[in-house]
Amino acid sequence: MTRIFLVRHGEVAGNVGDKPTFVGWNDLPLNARGIEQAERVAEYLASEKVQAVYSSDLQRAKITAEKIAEKHDLTVRIDADLREVNYGAWEGLGESELQREYSLQWQERQNDPWNVAAVEGESYQQMWQRFLPKWNDVVGNHHGETVVLVAHNGLIRMLLCYLLGAPFENFKRVHVSNGGVSRVQIDGSKILVESINETSHLQNIL
Repeated sequence: MTRIFLVRHGEVAGNVGDKPTFVGWNDLPLNARGIEQAERVAEYLASEKVQAVYSSDLQRAKITAEKIAEKHDLTVRIDADLREVNYGAWEGLGESELQREYSLQWQERQNDPWNVAAVEGESYQQMWQRFLPKWNDVVGNHHGETVVLVAHNGLIRMLLCYLLGAPFENFKRVHVSNGGVSRVQIDGSKILVESINETSHLQNIL
């Protein structure tokens, strides 16, 4: 039985505030709340017997992963293919700006995010095509072990749809919090999603 913990990175400035923005490949640092979330999730998983920690190369995921790995005397395995979907020219912009400046392209992507890419960015299908071989490598290389994978909102929601056998178009029905943990068990062809978005360890963070 292989156990995999899916962890969304801690919070960055673009995730919060009056005008959340599309972060994508923009390499924003964790804010103070994000650092605490990373520390909390590291403590939450400290009692698990983790054999490997994987992470996107973007610093918000990498730093979160490093705090987890430290608890297990491990080195984080960094892979750029675990990045969030690339929002291209839309990175750093909020929804109201996109509706104003990229009205047609925005609506097309809202209607079909699987196939339609952000301007100068990538579609969710393109993200999935770069990620899936890496996922298969992680599962194949760690049979019977416990692994932590630290990644991003869109990628984790797509992965959960895949594991649940749900259409990818349903990814927006899955909520993944900054610092949230989802648990997966894999035994050959058998997949069990034990939990989605555990957040008890994040309570009372200011």
